[in-house]
Amino acid sequence: MHGVVLFNSPVFKVTYHSMLGPPLGLAYVASYLLHTGYEVTAIDFNVSGLNLARVKRVIENEKPSLVGISSSTETYPNALEIAKCVKSVGRDVKVAMGGPHPTTLPEHVLAEDYVDFVVVGEGEKTMLELSKYILKEEGELENIKGLCYKGDANTIKINERRAPSDPDEFPYPARELFPLEFYPLKWTILTSRGGCPFKCPFCSVSVICPYPKKYRSPEKIFYELKMLIETQDVEYVFFTDDLFTFNKKWVYDLLNLLKELEYPLKWGCSTRVDLVDKGLLKEMASAGCCTIQYGVESGAQKILDSVKGIKKEQVLEAVQAAKEEEMDVSCSFMIPFPEDTKETIYETKEFMKKIYEKGAQILLSYTVPFPGTYFYEHSKELGIRILAKDWGEFDAKHNIIETMHLSKEEIEELVKEVVEGLGLKSSLDTSLYHSFS
Repeated sequence: MHGVVLFNSPVFKVTYHSMLGPPLGLAYVASYLLHTGYEVTAIDFNVSGLNLARVKRVIENEKPSLVGISSSTETYPNALEIAKCVKSVGRDVKVAMGGPHPTTLPEHVLAEDYVDFVVVGEGEKTMLELSKYILKEEGELENIKGLCYKGDANTIKINERRAPSDPDEFPYPARELFPLEFYPLKWTILTSRGGCPFKCPFCSVSVICPYPKKYRSPEKIFYELKMLIETQDVEYVFFTDDLFTFNKKWVYDLLNLLKELEYPLKWGCSTRVDLVDKGLLKEMASAGCCTIQYGVESGAQKILDSVKGIKKEQVLEAVQAAKEEEMDVSCSFMIPFPEDTKETIYETKEFMKKIYEKGAQILLSYTVPFPGTYFYEHSKELGIRILAKDWGEFDAKHNIIETMHLSKEEIEELVKEVVEGLGLKSSLDTSLYHSFS
């Protein structure tokens, strides 16, 4: 037995989501292992849909000593199917699971017979040390930071979490393992690996990636972009960071470099409305930014004061300023929040109309109390009743809660009213992630 196999568990059992990019987390882990001499095979099942026959073939052919599986809450059921399949082929193959869901619920994941280890948080160094332990018999499990594992007498050992690393010490992600032709159009994703200092009660980012984190240097990002343009003909890049504009000095340094690209590149990002201004947006547009997404969440000021700390006027100003730079603007909302009533949701609907009239696209999803979030940990005191019976339902496309003010049926009817009132162009099927423009 030798080598490491990495699987990205899919969102759907069949290929469906046309706008999913390559799994950057796995690509970074793979790159770190490859650069230290390990053989790595990696498969993104978001490309093909879940294929257990392929899992079996890979395990039989590669005979790995260690398998890593990346999982979000939504993809966790599929991740477990992959783990079970791996063990059915090679019982002695060790299975490590990482990603958002295992990071927030390591003990729950380790209760499964098919999972031997959980990697919490950043995976590069932890997976390298685990690979050394399994493949080379070097080191001790208790000394591997960020690792959780099964001890004697069915105990679970949770090691100290690894502090965020300097991202510049890692090599570029192994994109060659996830060829661009597997994904739609000539676009890809990229990250600065910056964290988020805000602790919004509905968001698990601060739990998964504790702040503060160091940013990748603008120079490293510039050369990665240059390489993507020259070797893969990439025409558009989306920065996956939740708060691209948080560190404005870093942003301006990067913008100055982007203007030096020989071939102009279009790109997009996400941020908060209180982290942009007219001057910054103008510079971003001049450096190729053509799309921006704002996390707005609600159109009721009472709710915004509680969960976001922004003003509706800031939203309108940020949308207007971006549209003046001819950017495509989208604003994301979710329904319901614990304090939402029919009245606050109607207020949100009217605010959405104002944003739409300014030329923004609206993205609407159901609120999901993801593990690790304040909404999840304090659901009872907030009056949130979680109805889901399967982790796969935690996808923002299905309503899985009711609140102290609204029943499940009322929530779904209100969402339907919002969608119809805003003239959704596609299906009114509320199992979909709605967007309209």
